[in-house]
Amino acid sequence: MTTLQKSVEKAAEIIREHEYAKVISHYDADGITSAGIICNALLRRGIQFHTTIVSKLERSFIQGLNEELIIFCDMGTAQSDLISEYLKEKDVIIIDHHAPLTSASTSTSTSTSPTSSFVLINPYCFSAEGKKESEICAAGISYLVARCLSGDGESGEDNIDLAGLAVTGTLGDKLEMDSGINKMILDEAIKEGVISVKKGLKLGDGKIRDLILFSTDPYIPLVGKVEWVDAFLNKVSIEGDKKLSDLEEEEEKRLTTALLSLLRESKADVSEDTLVGTTHVLHSEVVRNGLDFMRMVDACGRFGKAGIGIGLCLREEKRIEEAASLYIKFQSKLVSELNRIESGEGIIKELANIFYFYVHERGITGVLAGIVAEYLYTGKPVIALNKKGGAEEGKRAETKISARCDKKLLSAGECVGEGIDLAKAMEKASKEVGGYGGGHPVASGASIPEGSEEKFVATLDKIIGEQKGKNS
Repeated sequence: MTTLQKSVEKAAEIIREHEYAKVISHYDADGITSAGIICNALLRRGIQFHTTIVSKLERSFIQGLNEELIIFCDMGTAQSDLISEYLKEKDVIIIDHHAPLTSASTSTSTSTSPTSSFVLINPYCFSAEGKKESEICAAGISYLVARCLSGDGESGEDNIDLAGLAVTGTLGDKLEMDSGINKMILDEAIKEGVISVKKGLKLGDGKIRDLILFSTDPYIPLVGKVEWVDAFLNKVSIEGDKKLSDLEEEEEKRLTTALLSLLRESKADVSEDTLVGTTHVLHSEVVRNGLDFMRMVDACGRFGKAGIGIGLCLREEKRIEEAASLYIKFQSKLVSELNRIESGEGIIKELANIFYFYVHERGITGVLAGIVAEYLYTGKPVIALNKKGGAEEGKRAETKISARCDKKLLSAGECVGEGIDLAKAMEKASKEVGGYGGGHPVASGASIPEGSEEKFVATLDKIIGEQKGKNS
């Protein structure tokens, strides 16, 4: 962790020299909590800030930045060359965990010119430490920076209470917390009473009937089917309007046993560990259940209401109701799409090396692709395509694409060291049709010109076949 820690300390040193910062972050749960951690840390030091949440970093946006200190969260690695070119007179900090594009050279150097400082904090870029790329999310790295900033601010706080936001980001990116830096953060938070953990159903909290009705992740086959949910609860003698947290121990055990039995009988690939395991109680946050908090923040970002998500991270209780409403709206869209997929033949199309389908709803493409890939069509990567329905003003019409696959597929190559890498595959295939893409080996995204979808899909199928060691 030494190289990573040096970069974290350098970033904190640069931040201390400024009275104002521009914070730019991604719109998902990890991006918003990452920005939330930095905003809290700046606030406590008396540093003013302005936060902008975006879906992607474009050249024109980077060119237009004029602040003396700019902090990118959960993005920026892939655009580090552009950032170095246009912001070379500025102090820039990139807090990220995404793989660098194979076509770009990224440097972990902490300076790009005598008049500015540039710090890239990304475990992926430190060869020795980046082997296990999935170890830490952007929120986790932001937490390390916040801890480094603590102790000498106006409030004198140590920022350990922000660990709940780091855990929320980790939950959002579905990363493990039982090893490495994530475990260190969680253990410290538990010791300080910031977080407590218990074992139970990983459904969040709320009325049991609603939890099952909207349970897309973990996926429960009753999702979206009101009559089926009522019949199930009646059969196990559980009151649907009762909150999960209010169940007696025997009742929760009965419900858990019945749900596990249901999953074993279904075609969905849902393991016991997915449904039952560690749940996190965030004692410092306005929403205590870690899963609920993550889902609400994520929904805010995906509906273009990231300000509400940042407000939750800044512990504004007045934001809870609207955030909860957005989450229900988001789940309703997911349920609608899942029911469409389940009911219609030919919606999911299959090629030699991938499954692909077109999404009707907007704003849920990546999450939906993840659910389909993890629970319903697990044997190959799943590609979800979403046509935005026309070009934005002054821009060409684009189709947004999300690719997801089960982690087990990463090492499924026939040759030693071979296997699927969606980040590389999406980057290469999108470039072939005049688009761009990248991300993680198991979860990646792309934007391509409308009309090039079928060529893109065929190209991606071929590339993934080659990754697996096939001669297709």
